[in-house]
Amino acid sequence: MTMGEDEITNSLAINELIDYATGKVIHNNPEEAFRQEFEHILIDDLGYPKENIDIEVVIQRGANRNAEKADIVVYKSNVHRQENAYIVIEIETPKKTYDVQALSYVTATTAPYSVWYAGMEKNSRGPFYHYRDMAKDPINFKLIPTLPRYGETQETIGKYRKCDLKPAKALKLTFERMYYHLYGTGNIKREENIAVEIIKMLFCKIIDEIAPEDLCEFRATPAELVSDEGKKEIRARIDALYDKLLKDPDLGEMFKDEGLEYGNDEIAYIVSILQGISLTDEETNTDALGDAYEVLLPSALKGESGQFFTPREIVRFAIDIIQPDYTKKEYVLDTACGSAGFLSVALEKIRKQINELYAGRGFSKEKKRSLLKDYAGKYVFGCDIDPLLYRISKSYMAIMGEGKGNIFNLDSLNVFGKLNSDFTKSIKPGSVNVITTNPPFGTQIKDTRKEVLEAYDLGHKIVNGDPTEELLDGQDPDKLFVERDISYLIDETDNHEGGRMVIVLPKQNLSGANEDSIEFRKWLLKRVQITAVVDLPREAFQPHTGTKTSLVFLKKVKHVQEDYPIFMAVSECVGHDRRGLPIYRKDESGKDLLDDNGNKVIWNDLPEILEQYREYQKSGMFLDKKEGAPSCFVVQAKDIFLDNMRRIDAWYWDPNKNNIAKKVEESVGGDVKEIARLGDLVVAHGIFYPGRHKRNYVEPSENSVPFYSGTQILQVRPFDIKYQPVDYTPARKHFVDKDWILITRSGSTGRVVMVTDSMSGSMVTEHVIRVVCDKNIVDPYYVYAYLATEEIGKILLQKGIYASVVDHITPDFVATIPIPRLAPEKEKEIADCVREAERKRDEANKNFVLERQMIEDIMFDNMKD
Repeated sequence: MTMGEDEITNSLAINELIDYATGKVIHNNPEEAFRQEFEHILIDDLGYPKENIDIEVVIQRGANRNAEKADIVVYKSNVHRQENAYIVIEIETPKKTYDVQALSYVTATTAPYSVWYAGMEKNSRGPFYHYRDMAKDPINFKLIPTLPRYGETQETIGKYRKCDLKPAKALKLTFERMYYHLYGTGNIKREENIAVEIIKMLFCKIIDEIAPEDLCEFRATPAELVSDEGKKEIRARIDALYDKLLKDPDLGEMFKDEGLEYGNDEIAYIVSILQGISLTDEETNTDALGDAYEVLLPSALKGESGQFFTPREIVRFAIDIIQPDYTKKEYVLDTACGSAGFLSVALEKIRKQINELYAGRGFSKEKKRSLLKDYAGKYVFGCDIDPLLYRISKSYMAIMGEGKGNIFNLDSLNVFGKLNSDFTKSIKPGSVNVITTNPPFGTQIKDTRKEVLEAYDLGHKIVNGDPTEELLDGQDPDKLFVERDISYLIDETDNHEGGRMVIVLPKQNLSGANEDSIEFRKWLLKRVQITAVVDLPREAFQPHTGTKTSLVFLKKVKHVQEDYPIFMAVSECVGHDRRGLPIYRKDESGKDLLDDNGNKVIWNDLPEILEQYREYQKSGMFLDKKEGAPSCFVVQAKDIFLDNMRRIDAWYWDPNKNNIAKKVEESVGGDVKEIARLGDLVVAHGIFYPGRHKRNYVEPSENSVPFYSGTQILQVRPFDIKYQPVDYTPARKHFVDKDWILITRSGSTGRVVMVTDSMSGSMVTEHVIRVVCDKNIVDPYYVYAYLATEEIGKILLQKGIYASVVDHITPDFVATIPIPRLAPEKEKEIADCVREAERKRDEANKNFVLERQMIEDIMFDNMKD
């Protein structure tokens, strides 16, 4: 039975989650994670309605009613009866070997499709899909490449007309299925080569979709997919599309002298996966190829080149702030375009402007698409040095409707004279209105080319913000990108504004205390006007890198004023944690907040920052700050000019942050290796407290357990302990386990206690927050010792990262506490000492109780009548 919102909120424990399809509360484990994964494939990728899906369905086989349970059943409609079953899915434990016999119970149903699934990874073949012809051979299941999409049948698959194609809504799942299958079964194992072959096939599909013919050529029928001759026919159609691609004047150059490296089996498989969707439909989720970059490109390659995928939440926020304007025919450029994330979102913004501008004019979809294509072909440009990213971004722009060759494979930092002449015909110094970019950054990738360094101010030693004649041995490319991009911005004149830019920069550039960083900021502040700085959370680019970054917005002006206002903000979360997994908003008890549809609410505070920015631009004021909202404020440029270090990171200037928190954040170096949030050091849902319950006190016995109040957990020897029944259901969430950290949240707030053997298995009041550290990441006794420090931990737990004492402590508040990470041996040394101290305290209390009992025994023996 699906639970109501209040029931769900009050019942979810650490090891529970809400089933994606049914809304049921279920126990979390590795097999369950695979079930949730496959439900997303069914619903988000293949389009099946949630109301047609159920889990843990009893399959009746003859008289033995409870013989087996199907993990997932998809029904033909919302009528959940065994005779109405359409797809039956068996979910297996990780690493289990495929065995079609595990599906034998499906023959008791009339479902034509069945699935065996044990997760997706590089060396697996992914899901195993089966089909049986109920009319001709209902006993034998045959392997098929994929399931039909919702609304398709075995008879309609592969016979598509252009109007039959559906917008793609969850292409990341599609790419994952395709990539893992090809990696596990195909003859190509090098990841970037797999990516290139998939991109070739994507272009073949794009060529097919934009062709005038009504019948799709990018298709494969079930009959073709089961025979060698059929796969040859599929291959012949794809070869013809690829030949068209090579002859295309804008796209063919990318694959010159290259063929399709996959064989007929792999090509037929790719066609079977992609054939039913439309990549070029306006409703298609155009984040697809950004997701493809994540799926297809090896993380090691990204780390080596300093390229880190910019999350879509950040991209959309940046574009919303910088606002490219269609009516002004503004040039838009990204000099490190990667997978074209910034450019694609900029085009989405332009598309919306076109739709609004010509609303009510009777323009057809095709006419408005033509206007977008014309604009993109004239005004939108991108370049990247990486050949694979160049191909990805080119295909991305093709999907967006940009038919021109405005994406270039070139080294953006090279001297102007060596840049591609087709690029420099349109993009010259002082010609661009809007630049949006996330250049590669990292300390191991300095540009050491003398010819390049000579062409830049920042290739030379900077003194008081101006270049000297002294040439550097090397320079960080992100700094060179700043200078190159500023040079492209159009100059401010009496007739038009100067160009504007948003760039992702590592925090070191904005806050570093070394001379090079300070001089870089002096150089920057002399040449442009900073309009906004938004510090991003450490998790922004994780799991790829934990480098702290900021979005810096600036514009080119005739003369930099002595003083002007700079909007600043500090973002606390952009929608995912350090593992790259979604992170959700919590209520005061630490439970996930749900929206009106019962879905968990992603914690991304950039929309709140955008709202405050727009209000400030409109009125010069800020909206009333809500509890837990991100910090937004204004800094005067003159204060930065007067600061010896010229710091321009928002955190440094934030009036809402307390000094201890700032000092902790700035303490990296020496024994302190990095600063982590407490929320990143715990298990899933590892900071929480249970809901209230009606007390049911009983006498101490073997069937009852101690129930501690917030005061009693702080006492050296707790007094007047009450007891509750061990099986008292309303209090089942109140048990605590060994090595949990307890933090009082009311009364004497912020006091810290470790659950040791003496308290483990007892109940503790809901007025205490539980912190369950992930022991694979950190020793809880080290965290406990740090939180218990008088001059740091105590203050942070009273104020958090803010400048004033908070009224109450919440799990979200506790999750933001900065935790210094020391060398592993040092953390272990501290944790072991604290662990031993706690053990001795337990032992001392136990001995005290025994000696006290001895005194009573002696006295009562002597007091007998």
